[in-house]
Amino acid sequence: MNNENNNLIKRIKELEKENQELRSQLSMNKNAEPEPTRIDQNLMDCEDKFQAVVDHSPLAILYTDKKGIITTCNKRAETLLGATREKLVGFSYEKIADLKIKNSVKEALEGEQSHFDDEYITITENKTFNISAIFSPSFSSDGLVSGVIGIFDDISERLHMEKERNMLICELRSSISKAKSLSGLIPICASCKKIRDDNGYWNQLEEYIRKNPDVEFTNGVCPECMKKLYPGDSEK
Repeated sequence: MNNENNNLIKRIKELEKENQELRSQLSMNKNAEPEPTRIDQNLMDCEDKFQAVVDHSPLAILYTDKKGIITTCNKRAETLLGATREKLVGFSYEKIADLKIKNSVKEALEGEQSHFDDEYITITENKTFNISAIFSPSFSSDGLVSGVIGIFDDISERLHMEKERNMLICELRSSISKAKSLSGLIPICASCKKIRDDNGYWNQLEEYIRKNPDVEFTNGVCPECMKKLYPGDSEK
């Protein structure tokens, strides 16, 4: 998601810069004719492109002014945050209760790109979900921060899938462990407790356990005990 967000932020900033340049040209040529008309049209085209990028993005986008007050957002932001544009526009970051996301926006207002990946409860609709967000500062032509571009994505489903995957991995590991335990059963004499190893030799219990700590036992009878316990059967 980070690469997608960074590319989107880059494109938004490019359009914003173009927008600022056209506004500057318009200001310098406001008394000239017919130049302002051409610049007006270019400015409108640029603003249309900017709005198209924002509105058609699959990610939620918020844009604030230099004070951290939301000035615009897209439809995805309305859906994700559970609030209309009318409620979101004019909302100040200072009203955010979550200190982590509040500090992330503050860092962007101070000129540093910041990230937020955590559970978030919206102020507007008291909606809880997991989000991944990037807050990137926007700069004016004089190099000062003019606002913040916030790009959000709901990662609740992804985290749920990761949780299910981790549970499945744990179950598989448990099954493998049990399978290994079953395949590790060894014969032990029910009388003297000697253990038969893989080579067919009977060893003292203590010696075998010392060499093989991860084992389970099954009952058996070694040849010597067979003669003592079942003399008749041992002669057959």
